[in-house]
Amino acid sequence: MEINVKHPAYGFDQSDGFDSIPDPIVLHIFSKISDIKTLIRCRSVSKRFNSLVPQADSLLLRVDRVISTTDSDDDDGDSFFLAFLRSIVKSLHNFISPNKHTHFGSPTRTQNSPTQILRGFENIRSLQIELPSGDLRLEKGTTIKWKAHFGKTLKSCVILGFRGGSEADFSGGGLKMRVVWTISALIAASARHYMMLDVIREQTDLSNLVVKDKDNEGMVVMDKGGLKECRERGGEEEEMNNNNNNSNSNRRAGVWWKSNRTTVPAVRMRMRHEARMELSNGVKLEGATLVVVRPINASGCGGRGGGSEAEEQSGDVGLAMGAFGGDGVYGEAIERLLKCRSYILEMNSF
Repeated sequence: MEINVKHPAYGFDQSDGFDSIPDPIVLHIFSKISDIKTLIRCRSVSKRFNSLVPQADSLLLRVDRVISTTDSDDDDGDSFFLAFLRSIVKSLHNFISPNKHTHFGSPTRTQNSPTQILRGFENIRSLQIELPSGDLRLEKGTTIKWKAHFGKTLKSCVILGFRGGSEADFSGGGLKMRVVWTISALIAASARHYMMLDVIREQTDLSNLVVKDKDNEGMVVMDKGGLKECRERGGEEEEMNNNNNNSNSNRRAGVWWKSNRTTVPAVRMRMRHEARMELSNGVKLEGATLVVVRPINASGCGGRGGGSEAEEQSGDVGLAMGAFGGDGVYGEAIERLLKCRSYILEMNSF
């Protein structure tokens, strides 16, 4: 679009052509932009933009970098989410602060959590949070991908793990390693879910939430029903998570990784494994493993939730293909693994 801003003395209209665009169209453009830092910059363009940006209903909060954990109070290097919150302060506050008239709230207020940052938006329906990296610390050559669905607590999780180019023997200690992969993914998922609880409760119009990472390692997904369930049972969830002997002040300070996460319920895990797999493109995978996790009391958990073994197996196909089926090399691996013999493991709540 060409905007004519030349002086009338030269025979041109001084009006801005953008002013003729209706507000709903401008809001649609802002929702397509979605990136919060870009939208914050847009607020300083004009009074009109400043009033319209907070009404955008589709947002992406992208964290660019993680501050070194040596800056935190936790010396063991595991306080990822403390670094995450600090990174939000440093990477976003500069965009919020330059013009005091474009603040979300008080000019002196420190924006130090996703909840506070998002309070400046009035009508969020779809929200994505992108972390700068995956949560798991893996051995060289190991790849783990996971996708977890949540409501009040875990509904399902699909985990794909393998090692590329490794000569390790998975016939002996392989099961232990695969269980560690599964537990690690579940802890990461429950920590991300817990991190979003305050956002979910405050953003009452939110109907779709995704918390992912730049490395595409893992993803927490919540749909409209799951978000509603989480809000309705929020008080009970809070009580469940207070068994870690942490004060609310610690929670607000961002000490997330070790002690602040949603409790993982007792789960039933159906595991499929192929020691060595060569895909059609020549890629070789060692210890390729597919795990589908469901709460034991969930519908479709054979023998516990009323579903038959066949129904559970069929459900595995839908969950696994829905998670990674269209993802190139991973989709082919999933298809192969779904044909393998499955093993059942059960795990108590933790």
